[in-house]
Amino acid sequence: PGGEGSKLLGGGAGGAGGAAAAPPVDRFGLLGLMPLLKMTDPDLTMLALGTDLTSLGLNLNSSENLHKSLVSPLSDTPVKAEPEFELPACYKHTPQRLQPGYLTKFKEETLFYIFYSMPADEAQLIAADELSARGWLFHKRLRMWMLQAPSTTPQKTPRGERGTFLVFNPAVWEVEQKADLEIASDDIEVAPRLPRPKPLQQGGAPGQPAPGGAGAPPPGSQQPAGPGRH
Repeated sequence: PGGEGSKLLGGGAGGAGGAAAAPPVDRFGLLGLMPLLKMTDPDLTMLALGTDLTSLGLNLNSSENLHKSLVSPLSDTPVKAEPEFELPACYKHTPQRLQPGYLTKFKEETLFYIFYSMPADEAQLIAADELSARGWLFHKRLRMWMLQAPSTTPQKTPRGERGTFLVFNPAVWEVEQKADLEIASDDIEVAPRLPRPKPLQQGGAPGQPAPGGAGAPPPGSQQPAGPGRH
């Protein structure tokens, strides 16, 4: 045995004198610490005791972070100045809070996505309010949105209404037409009817029912007429 391992552990031929020729038992025992104590081999000393950080140009008494002045312990080049990064103005913009009526320009499929993908969120309530304003009814037991089919008139029943309805099926993500469907009044969720800002009440937003229809806003608020359930 010998080579590089003997140099590190025994001090080498010219480092620790006779330590390199010492028997292996002494080299891995207390006698093997003699080259380390004498610090005759710089490689062995650095491996065992480490390096003085002040020799790397670090000011240990500095109150600032040391990583700003040290690139790497293996690099002799001075550290470069830390670049100044400026946060873009678009990241500092605080978006407005989502308000009832902001979703008037969204398609119904987008409203369904917001409703089913954001449970227990404020956006879900606002999407439900917009769907109700367009005449859609939410079935609590089936957990589906329903809309009276165009050019049809439902018949009154003791429990509610019977007729042809358009039903949005979230399982297949399609609107299906159901004929001779009876809907009980107790199974229909009450429309949220959230208060809307005045500019949004006066704008000509498409897809909203005329006053007096299902899901219509409270009396006194203005809502443009549009396709929906009347």
